[in-house]
Amino acid sequence: MSPDYRTIAAFRHDNPNAIVGAGAAFIRFCREAGLIAGGKAALDGTKMRAVASAKNIAGAERLALDIAHTEAEIAYYVDRLNIADEHMAQGIADQTVHRDAFAQAIGSLERRKARLKQRQSKLGNHATDVVVFGEPDARPMGYGRAPKFPAHNMQSVVDVESGLIVHHDVANEANDSQLLHPMAIATKQVLEVDELDILADGGYSNAQEVARCEQDGVCVAAPIKRGAMSAEYFRPVQFVHDEEMDTIRCSAGAVMYPKGKHTRNRAVRYRTPACQTCLIKGQCTPGYQRTIHRLGDQGALHRMERRIHENPNLMTVRRCTVEHRFGTIKRMTGGGRFLTRRLQRVKAEAALSVLAIQPDPSLELLQVTNADGTRLIGAGTICQSAAI
Repeated sequence: MSPDYRTIAAFRHDNPNAIVGAGAAFIRFCREAGLIAGGKAALDGTKMRAVASAKNIAGAERLALDIAHTEAEIAYYVDRLNIADEHMAQGIADQTVHRDAFAQAIGSLERRKARLKQRQSKLGNHATDVVVFGEPDARPMGYGRAPKFPAHNMQSVVDVESGLIVHHDVANEANDSQLLHPMAIATKQVLEVDELDILADGGYSNAQEVARCEQDGVCVAAPIKRGAMSAEYFRPVQFVHDEEMDTIRCSAGAVMYPKGKHTRNRAVRYRTPACQTCLIKGQCTPGYQRTIHRLGDQGALHRMERRIHENPNLMTVRRCTVEHRFGTIKRMTGGGRFLTRRLQRVKAEAALSVLAIQPDPSLELLQVTNADGTRLIGAGTICQSAAI
């Protein structure tokens, strides 16, 4: 006998913590068996659709517009009813069918207005500016200027040597840049190592997060995510920073000094009065003078990118290690869709998907030495042992 889909759904619904624990036990089993080296891992994230419609995404501005539009429609139908009453007073034959339709439309619009008012009050008590009604743990996410849809951000860390997903999590942060340090530290705890090398993409380029990783023994290798800039002028990378003097030398050889700070993004402004008499100012800036902004932890970003320049193959290793794992999970889940609501259950569903793709060809034959001798066990036995 095999359980039907209702039994499986009920088990998944009732045992989220046990499912997550089974995945952690599997990784612990593999690590104790020597399958996971734990020195280098690849990190990546992907957007997985939540169980909610894009129509349920509501912010304060959108709700105010919807309420105003609904009130305008109600006023239109009320005005039509008033005209009908004036016609009756003048002895003009009334069309009862139209009056009934207007009354039903007003009732429907009043109910819609009440629902919008209720959502507006709930939004006022919520910590964020935008809420996905029906799945409050989801957030509007998307890529670039594409339409945003309710989604969760699924993160995974894959061991480079074995190809196993050693740690994964589901967050409602739309931006990966805030998740580098939490994911790296959690991976260190899972692998029980003092130092760890993390390969990531430009989405994790956050100076403050990279500096925190360096302080906690995590070495990050990733490209710096830079904004677009006109090719007519000198780029910021062409300005050399002097760590000892805390000055910047521009392309013309002039020295730029710190002239203020941005408290919001922790950046320092560098300027020089030499811009007024510079002969190549037209190649540098169209304004009064050139300003260079340098983050407080900019050095950590440069060290991070230097590792990529020294070994360009690292990005190929990262792509081949982690990205196809997400492709497999999305193919299994119908294009990347979760079927459960609330973050705890979504994490359990993600753990099931990860556990399903964990048995790799490298696990088909695992040599385990016991007191009685040496024997071979298969990947299915590993999963059963980890779940128990």
